Amino acid sequence: MKFTLRLFLLFVILLIGLTGIGFYWTLYKPLPDYSKSITINALHQQVDVHWDPYGVPHIYAENEEDLYFAAGYLHAQDRLWQMTLSQITAEGRFAEFLGEEMISFDQYQRTLGFWETAKQIEQQAPDSLIQILEQYSAGVNHYTEENQRNLPFEFALLELEPITWTPTHSIAMSRLMAWDQNMHWWSELTYANLAGHLEPGKMRGLFPVYDDEFPTTIDDAQSRGLVSATLPVLQKEIDLRAILSKEGTHFGSNAWAVNGSKTESGLPILSGDPHMGLNIPGYWYEVHYSAPQISISGATIPGTPFVVLGQNKNLAWTITNMMADDTDFFVEQVNPENREQYVADSLSTPAGIQNFEYRQEIIKVKNDDDRLYRIRRTQHGPVISDIHPDQNLLDNKVITMKWVGHEVSQELWAVYKMNKAVNIEEFEDAVSMFESPAMTFVYADRQNNIALFSGATLPVRDYNPLFFRNGWDPDYDWRGTIPFEELPRVINPEEGFVAHANNKLHTDSYPHYIGSFWEPPSRITRINQFLEDGSDLNSNYMQQMQFDSFSEHARDLTDFILPVLRSADSAERFSRALSYLENWDHVYQPTSTAATIFDQFFMNLSANLLLDDIGEEAYETLIRMEHLPVMIVTRMLNESSTFFNDINLPQNNTRDEIIRRSMAETLDQLTDQYGTETLEWRWENVHRLTLRPPLLGEMSDSPEAPGVFKTVVNNLFSKGPYPAHGHGMSINKGRYSWHEPFDMNLGASIRRIIDFSSEGRSLSVLPTGQSGNPVSTHYGDQTDMWLEGRYRYIYHDSTFFEQTSIQTMTLYPVE
Repeated sequence: MKFTLRLFLLFVILLIGLTGIGFYWTLYKPLPDYSKSITINALHQQVDVHWDPYGVPHIYAENEEDLYFAAGYLHAQDRLWQMTLSQITAEGRFAEFLGEEMISFDQYQRTLGFWETAKQIEQQAPDSLIQILEQYSAGVNHYTEENQRNLPFEFALLELEPITWTPTHSIAMSRLMAWDQNMHWWSELTYANLAGHLEPGKMRGLFPVYDDEFPTTIDDAQSRGLVSATLPVLQKEIDLRAILSKEGTHFGSNAWAVNGSKTESGLPILSGDPHMGLNIPGYWYEVHYSAPQISISGATIPGTPFVVLGQNKNLAWTITNMMADDTDFFVEQVNPENREQYVADSLSTPAGIQNFEYRQEIIKVKNDDDRLYRIRRTQHGPVISDIHPDQNLLDNKVITMKWVGHEVSQELWAVYKMNKAVNIEEFEDAVSMFESPAMTFVYADRQNNIALFSGATLPVRDYNPLFFRNGWDPDYDWRGTIPFEELPRVINPEEGFVAHANNKLHTDSYPHYIGSFWEPPSRITRINQFLEDGSDLNSNYMQQMQFDSFSEHARDLTDFILPVLRSADSAERFSRALSYLENWDHVYQPTSTAATIFDQFFMNLSANLLLDDIGEEAYETLIRMEHLPVMIVTRMLNESSTFFNDINLPQNNTRDEIIRRSMAETLDQLTDQYGTETLEWRWENVHRLTLRPPLLGEMSDSPEAPGVFKTVVNNLFSKGPYPAHGHGMSINKGRYSWHEPFDMNLGASIRRIIDFSSEGRSLSVLPTGQSGNPVSTHYGDQTDMWLEGRYRYIYHDSTFFEQTSIQTMTLYPVE
């Protein structure tokens, strides 16, 4: 990035000042005083903030207005830079602060329309919600106004002032989350690209599960060029996530609840560990709120006031990605006689020619002239092929995207209602208001109820939405939405537990289309085994489950390949691999050498099986979604797929030969990279986690970055690398990109266990810590615990004062 050179020079100048007083003012002065008394005009009554040893605030207020003001103040105190980066992302203002080369990211974000949608949501939001968000925003802004000289270091580095926080920003945060969790479209574009390269017979073999309803060709009205026009959109999303240190596809999460019939205490236990891209300071910020009409603890997202994963006095919940398809792509026919128009015909639009809707955007550019950017829309949504102007018209066609997240819905209000729910009926009613992203809510309460609810607005379609559909054909219109009461759910099942790990929840007889791409069954199979086999369960058992690194996928595939490797002409050749694989317990623990051998083998097998048939470009796109090749190749092995006919091999193009060739390549690669000593191949030496800061981490990778900048980012702002347990197919998820094996980039963003027999406290751990300041004691102070599968307590009643040391900050109103 061009802007980095100037920033690096500024950084070096600032670095010189990081001695004595300079170091104090730059990094230590912004640290909060947890025992400070502060007078604040906007407060109505005194607010006490009690800090536990891990920097978790327990906020005691006399009214909700002051409670949420304090929440905004504390979020800004600990995470102001993270929140500011979210503002820039939501509004599409990268170029304004970072320079000309970021213009394309602004165009991308503004085309997707997060800010425009947030403004529409705000206009229709309940007055009570807006009042809360205004109080929260006032707390954020009060902190920034009073601490202009004590801002996080990143502001000085980028010569940036804090942006005034508004209710619109909090609403936009909910839409950013919806987009982060909306990963189904990655798979759709991937398969559309594959369909442009393959004949139908081959294409059918690439679906994870055989289904006659899957389309295998692109409609005649579409072309390979149209499909290719969308791939830069996917690449732009990948590039932006890299800048924001949000790499890793966000398919993931485990959640389960057991009722008293299976527990030692006779009371329910709920466990959850949402999987997300791992960076520092991390996604969640934990709190405990106490006011006359609310008492709740759990995880918030800095920028929004409410507890997203939590427990109050009556109930608890956690979330997983529902893996639903809430996005469709359409090919629109441009009027060749007037390119300001397109052909429209739908259930709601009369057939004929319609004018494009236009929105003019001014993109401010740092140290340069402003840019005017025009965004087009049709009845289906924004024209995403305009993001790359050289591809915006292909045979008088453009591509639009219809996403549920562009519709007005009130997720923040829904979460607020969840925070205050007192029973399962009120909680279910709150979930019914949660529309985007499509999430699964796993629930338990003190009345021994357990449940699994789907919170989503999903379209009713009379067609399979994979691949692009003709926008001028009313047969491809959405026909309303699936009623909430018809979405998948499970309430108090006979087996005494509910669980979800991004797996398909409905049967084949379910009348509606939900999605096509689910997570492989490895995690949910293992979870069900634990819960079916266990009795007298307690929180220790749940900790063991969340840290479990066994892979059903690895066990099944190892059992499959071992006879091939043991064959008469192969046993000696593969003796080193056999000695490990035959004795492997299929657990991805740091000391395992077999784990490394198996994973390198499986990547080689996938490449040898698919690459020659689908081509390098399509293959590189496919493996960005790790779960797809896992499911595809597993199915092909079991079914002796016709893909086992590598055209690069003159003979012996059999399944067994490709298995042997892939293992031979594996042993050669591991020897070349790690040496002949197989102890050096252990999982702990290859599977590593580095927690990196947003933006700065990506800047430090630039070839132009000075060594001193890299040193400071890598040693002060970053943490790691650490050897890490787990794998993409184990409950303890440790996913890595196949493009950069084996660097872990996705895992449990938080682990939580709520045992209703444990009065006043629950178990929790973050992969990082509460603070965003790299010199704070709470910047990464939970990482070792997280890596080792340990937990800390978070308290949510008066036992907090008796069981742990505290520091108290007091916020006073003006007399």
